[in-house]
Amino acid sequence: MRDYLLALIIAVLLPLIVRYAWIGVLAWFWIGLFAPQWHTWTFMRGAPLATYVGGVTLIALFLAKDRKPFPFTRETVMLFVLAGYFAMTSHFAVNSSGAWDFWIHFMKILLITFVTPMLIYGERRIVWLLLIITASLAFYGFKGGIFAIQTGGAHHVLGPTGSYLSGNTYIGLAMLMVLPLILATARMFDRRWAADLGVNLLNRFSRPIGWFAYAVFWLTAIAILATHSRGAFVGLAAILPFLFWHMQKKWLMVLSGIILVAVVGVTAPEPLVERWQTIETYEEDRSAMQRIQSWGVAWNMAMERPLTGMGFGNSALGYDWWVSYANFEGDWRHVLSPHSVYFGILGQHGFGGLAVFLLLIGFTFFTLNRVRRTARNRTGQIWLSEYAWALQIGLLGYLVAGAFLDVAYFNLLYAFIALAVIMRRELESVPLTDARPSVAPTAAGPATSGTGPEVAPSPAQTASSPGTVATSQDTIMSGSMMDDPGRDAPSTR
Repeated sequence: MRDYLLALIIAVLLPLIVRYAWIGVLAWFWIGLFAPQWHTWTFMRGAPLATYVGGVTLIALFLAKDRKPFPFTRETVMLFVLAGYFAMTSHFAVNSSGAWDFWIHFMKILLITFVTPMLIYGERRIVWLLLIITASLAFYGFKGGIFAIQTGGAHHVLGPTGSYLSGNTYIGLAMLMVLPLILATARMFDRRWAADLGVNLLNRFSRPIGWFAYAVFWLTAIAILATHSRGAFVGLAAILPFLFWHMQKKWLMVLSGIILVAVVGVTAPEPLVERWQTIETYEEDRSAMQRIQSWGVAWNMAMERPLTGMGFGNSALGYDWWVSYANFEGDWRHVLSPHSVYFGILGQHGFGGLAVFLLLIGFTFFTLNRVRRTARNRTGQIWLSEYAWALQIGLLGYLVAGAFLDVAYFNLLYAFIALAVIMRRELESVPLTDARPSVAPTAAGPATSGTGPEVAPSPAQTASSPGTVATSQDTIMSGSMMDDPGRDAPSTR
């Protein structure tokens, strides 16, 4: 039944994408992150849906009359530099054929990253993309959180079998990156910050959807812990202070936590505690020592070839070649993974490749920071500021957890980069004003009347008056019905 349902969804989506190219971007990220083909059992299982959707989206891009010019920003320029640098290291790779195969795979991720800013613009399309990305991974947080509560955290929370996210460490990182996005989404629906999304049910039940999203936020936090991934745990510990600072009724939550632990006796399950304690006793843990061995291998590879590294797919040369770069050899023959974003790029592309990658991440982080501050203080686009903050914190979680995970080519990271470019353009398309919102809203749970400050409406909200007339072209598919008629206009600044 699932196979036929998925086949029907794809059959409906493909012609729809030809007519509305921007839907193809949403569909590609849904397939890449949710991996629906791995939830089926027969003929659709493992189907190359991303290839089908991506190909049709490229055709629709050339047919589309509403596409934007490609934005040349420091982030997109660095993406071109990164692609060129990786091409150079693939040419000099020790396993050249394998390196070029992975380079082509990576170019597919960059291709959709380049296409996204050309088709996603305006408040409605941006919010829909954010919702698709968030919901695709929040599903696993919702499901995993309930599973963890039912089993007392005794078993690992895993991703869909067969997909890139099947391992506990990878699904843990993915949920960690979208955790702030879930919170921002809950606040958006609860406070009604965004424009009309074109679906009446979303507008009518905005407040209950916000409450549900708050519940999913907490379930996802539980699911991250229940992955038993130490990298995800360290990443969660790094972003928790920022999430806590962004919340309302902080001391009420602290008091509730104290009561749960002291009175009710709620404590972390023993399997989780034992797993976390290995962070301190890493020398006695085989998995931790494998990581230290792998980091030494990557460092020694980079020292031998500091500009080019060994290229993609160098581990295909075998264990004996790989372990010759190790500082010590254990009693294991594990998967030859660098177990780190930074050491992985260092070993594959040298110090030059790592420098380009870190510059790209740094530019993205500072662009999001600028959008966050300016959108709240100068343009009144609270939704834009909130989501920029969420992407920043999600990116921070990636940088911390990525120190222990080999996820340098995770498509969600490049979605964040594309969104930073899109949000900057959206910010610059709205004239700056000196007016600030009267009170900056902060809430981590459902708002109740009389318990929180009133929020000054954004320009998008105030523009949505009863007298606004929608044309026949203003549909959810066109993505053009924005509360502010000038929101999609190109920047004149």
